Parts: sequence; C-alpha cells; structure tokens
Amino acid sequence: MSVEKKSRKQEILDAALACFTEHGIEATTIDMIRERSGASIGSMYHHFGNKESIAAALYVAALTEHHAYQQELLDAAGTAEQGVRAITHAYVDWVAANPDKARFVLYGRSALARGGMAEELREQTRAHLQSVLQWFQPHIEAGRIRKLPVELYGSLMTGPAHDYARLWLSGRAKTDIKAYREIFADAAWAAMKPA
Repeated sequence: MSVEKKSRKQEILDAALACFTEHGIEATTIDMIRERSGASIGSMYHHFGNKESIAAALYVAALTEHHAYQQELLDAAGTAEQGVRAITHAYVDWVAANPDKARFVLYGRSALARGGMAEELREQTRAHLQSVLQWFQPHIEAGRIRKLPVELYGSLMTGPAHDYARLWLSGRAKTDIKAYREIFADAAWAAMKPA
C-alpha cells in the first residue's frame, strides 16, 4: 500500500498551522514556517508570497474541507430531519477531528483581509450556502421544516455547537465536543421541525 506524498504547498500549509497554533499568527515568522516545512525560500514565495497569504490560504482550505464534509453528509441524507442532523454532525465532527484548524478558523479571520482572499472566500461561501439551501428548499416548501428567515437556518443548526466549540477549543470546557454530538443535533431538529 503506497502512501501519497503531500504536495510542497500542503507541507507549507501544515507547517504554518503548527506554527500559528504554537506561537499565534502575529508572532509566527515566514522563516519559522519555512524551517518547519523544509521548503526553500523560493518555494515559499512561489506558492504564497508572504505569511499573510499563507494564513489566508490556510483559512480558505480549512473552510473548503469543512464544506466538502458537510456536503458529503447532506448528500447522504434523505429526510428533512436527517438533513438538519447532517449539518450539525458535520460541524461537530469536523471541529472534533481538526481542533487546530477549527481554532484557526474561529480566531484567524483577520488573516483573510491581510492575505487578500476575502473576496474568494465570500464567493465560495455564497455558493456553498446556496447549495445547502437548495437541498433544504423542497423540505421547507412541503412544511417538513419550519418556514423562517433564511439567515436563521444556519444559526439554528450549528449555533449551540458553535458556541460550545469556542469554549472547548479555548480550554474553558473540558468535555470533548463529540460527546455532545447528538444533543446538538436534537436541539437543531427541535428548532427546525414544524410545530
């Protein structure tokens, strides 16, 4: 069985995440990332240009990964309840499996503006949200999900889990977020199911 070698770009992103986790974005230098990744200066600048671009690319890659997993679970859902649970489960599962990436996403949003990728992320997020809404729309129209303002659906499906994730990722809550996976999914469905 062969193991696929990571691309140089991915090695740099992984090294950046480790450095940002250990030292914070501001205190991390491009030399720290270069040294940890084993990349040459030329390779660093070829792929990214500067530390801010690395941070922005890492942020976009993390959200892309989460969105892909969320879509995978949603595509496997059949009923309205399964769809709601899929969104909640995807959030909890991804945070539990990727605490450093999740922490970076929660606290590193300013990296986007400095890295010049804010517009790319906005477009990517808009397209993803549109896809999710298309999945739920028939269920909403058929009355299998409460009709609410569109901007509330995401908050109702992931809000409690998101709030707990902040506590857990900061160390203020000790119980692994995964332990509460079904409680969060139950709460999401209770908020979304028709009265």
